Amino acid sequence: LPDAMEGPTPISALIHAATMVAAGIFLVARLLPLFIVIPYIMNLISLIGIITVLLGATLALAQKDIKRGLAYSTMSQLGYMMLALGMGSYRTALFHLITHAYSKALLFLGSGSVIHSMETIVGYSPYKSQNMVLMGGLTKHVPITKSTFLLGTLSLCGIPPLACFWSKDEILNDSWLYSTIFAIIAWATAGLTAFYMFRIYLLTFEGHFHFHFQNYIGKQKTPFYSISLWGKGASKRINKNLPLLTMNNNESSSFFSKRTYPIDDNVRNVIRP
Repeated sequence: LPDAMEGPTPISALIHAATMVAAGIFLVARLLPLFIVIPYIMNLISLIGIITVLLGATLALAQKDIKRGLAYSTMSQLGYMMLALGMGSYRTALFHLITHAYSKALLFLGSGSVIHSMETIVGYSPYKSQNMVLMGGLTKHVPITKSTFLLGTLSLCGIPPLACFWSKDEILNDSWLYSTIFAIIAWATAGLTAFYMFRIYLLTFEGHFHFHFQNYIGKQKTPFYSISLWGKGASKRINKNLPLLTMNNNESSSFFSKRTYPIDDNVRNVIRP
């Protein structure tokens, strides 16, 4: 899922809402009557689901790219669906699949609007236009996108009466009946979901615009050749004390230098047979 973020943002929204995400969950859901007959396979599905829930949420906490952060969020929500399928909650898993599709498509289209507005300032550079560290204070520039992005964030966090609240509440309720350990992990990850989604929202839309400040910091940086482990002044003293370490621009220290040195007559007599 995170590697599928290289394409255009509407394609990412379609992938995370209805195609690549829905394919695996729908396949497991259709084969669920077969999996129930096979022993221990349901426990394996629920175990994979709870690991994916926790792994996706923790990876989303450390992302700077806005699209990759949403991709790991999708990975975590897929874990909730797999957990529901492993517990035998067929309808709850498909319900969360549908509600998550609408919320995540809204979030991806909002991120596409943000990236498009950033490209007018930073140019076409995916590293800069998708970097949340360089964003901030975009509320006054894209107010409608801010409102829709906040709505999708609240829905994905499970705030009632929005869509994802009803499906996620059913999954968490079923997890208490299935396993206490799985329920504790699922509830803790629901808190992490709210944390990383509001982290994305606040870094993007609140505060001050950070790109101009980043440019100011970049102009103040000293060149690489003047940086020393002992400081700038010490590097000058070292260059004075160690003339062999400095090279003149007009001379070359290579073995293939064209400069020739005269041989003394005494040396010439010794070399002659």
